[in-house]
Amino acid sequence: MKMLLTALAALTLASPAAAGYRFVTVNGTGPATIGTVVTSINDAGLATGYVITADPSVPAGALGDYTAFTVHADGSGFTAFTRPGFAQTGAAGINNAGDITGVSITAGNTGNGFVRSGTTGAYTDIVPTFPGAYYSEAIGINNSGAVTGYYVTDPAATVATLTQYAHGFVSLGGAYIAVDVPSAAGHGTQVTAINDSGIITGSYYDNGDGLSHPFVGLYDPTTNDFNLTPVPDLFGSPSASLGNITNNLLTTYNALYPTLASPTGFVAAAFVIDLGGGGLTPLNKPGSFFTDVFGINQTGQVTGFYLDPTGAHGFIATPVPEPAAWTLMIAGFGLIGATLRRLALAQG
Repeated sequence: MKMLLTALAALTLASPAAAGYRFVTVNGTGPATIGTVVTSINDAGLATGYVITADPSVPAGALGDYTAFTVHADGSGFTAFTRPGFAQTGAAGINNAGDITGVSITAGNTGNGFVRSGTTGAYTDIVPTFPGAYYSEAIGINNSGAVTGYYVTDPAATVATLTQYAHGFVSLGGAYIAVDVPSAAGHGTQVTAINDSGIITGSYYDNGDGLSHPFVGLYDPTTNDFNLTPVPDLFGSPSASLGNITNNLLTTYNALYPTLASPTGFVAAAFVIDLGGGGLTPLNKPGSFFTDVFGINQTGQVTGFYLDPTGAHGFIATPVPEPAAWTLMIAGFGLIGATLRRLALAQG
């Protein structure tokens, strides 16, 4: 959740609202609640995420404690859960079986990824078997149980800089495969999601500008590795990231743009991208001054969080066909999707 929590620290100016979505706000309860994030949603409309609560004892750079939850797309059935024996539990991904990925944190602030069974509620540790790995987070999960995330080996990493020391991974059938951009290009690789065709999304920090840039990739069984393809930065965005990717090649995209008008120096923009058809749809919560998107399912329902004068709130956005809704066609994304499909068919 460190990857997702970092976005909450950047308050930005207002973004224009986009028509075509019905928003359901999801809020945790309690006097110490700082904010709520909805991270992922499956095709049945069951979503997961975490609630952040204040804790003055957490290390510098952390926002507080977090507790995982599930909730339905209409906002009903909010159910919090914490892994037994751990001080904190954060949820990141969910598949159609209701299996949930996340991270469990001890009272001593050490942590590792997990998968929580949607059938039994039992937890399975996701601990990458790479030399020196001491912290991991499980982020994405597909319907076959493949898991994505990142791990950290460098002891110089702090809570505030953890993701900059990250190495991506994918767990296929319990075997861990490292996913890293070439060291000459960047560092801090994170694998966000994987669909049932073995297509992954992720991001890394560029060595030149030090900012986050997205990529997609496809598993190659002949090399037991993932071939990575950079995703274009939209409209000159210097920093961007991708969220979940579905079997019909829908994904979410967050972009940060510099502006002197913002006290943080950045303004944010959130989009849904159709890699198959090259479509790009803006998605911003009306009345908010910051919207971040993470999860998306086959029907186009989107999860994330927004900031308004009252704080940070999770949301689930359901597309509503309206004449006012607009979509840009981006040829580059369509070409990426076509390439991924062609490679997947060739490997199949």
